[in-house]
Amino acid sequence: MIFKEGTHVFSSDGEDIGTVDRLILDPSTNEVSGIIVRKGWLFTEDKVVPIGLVDTATEERIRLRRSERALEELPEFEETYYVPLSEADFVNDSVTAPVGTAAPLYIYPPIGTPWWGYGSSFGNSPFGYMPDYAEQTQQNIPQGSVAVKEGARVLSRTGEHVGDIAEVMIDSQTNQATHVVISAGLLFKHHKLIPTNWIKSASEDDVTLTVNTSVVDRLPEY
Repeated sequence: MIFKEGTHVFSSDGEDIGTVDRLILDPSTNEVSGIIVRKGWLFTEDKVVPIGLVDTATEERIRLRRSERALEELPEFEETYYVPLSEADFVNDSVTAPVGTAAPLYIYPPIGTPWWGYGSSFGNSPFGYMPDYAEQTQQNIPQGSVAVKEGARVLSRTGEHVGDIAEVMIDSQTNQATHVVISAGLLFKHHKLIPTNWIKSASEDDVTLTVNTSVVDRLPEY
């Protein structure tokens, strides 16, 4: 499929709902997981459209699988929930940044995001569920297979040391880890919040991310 910036997006019943603005990439594969549609005749706000809703896509027209009424329930796009990428983020990767298409983004759900829960498929998004968080250490990474200890090294996808585990954020209703806080710096420590769907692998002493160092560097201070 081709996703060019400015391409018009239509509902299954032929309504022009807006235009493509940016792409959402799955950080583990760099495959497109969704598109951001700018407001148009139907949408009064910018919307996040999961890739699974796309029926057909050309450079001139994108058609979705849902009607105008169903599409109105899609979540609104908010800048703070995404991290913009650059060509440098794809260096030494088998996947290159899409050329001539909408700018790529990674999902970055901060604490309190009301639609935490989906990965690349968007299939499990509760849209409206806001988890109650508990700050704990020495908890299991999702899948419950490894107990990561406080102080474990955090590595980017290229193997660079980007910080150490300071704490793990646990959803108290599901007991699943949703974020880890990492600390970095020798004298003056700074902290970054990393969503657990950016974690590629973990052992007791090391956690490896699916994103490059430059992406971590651009995250806001937590």
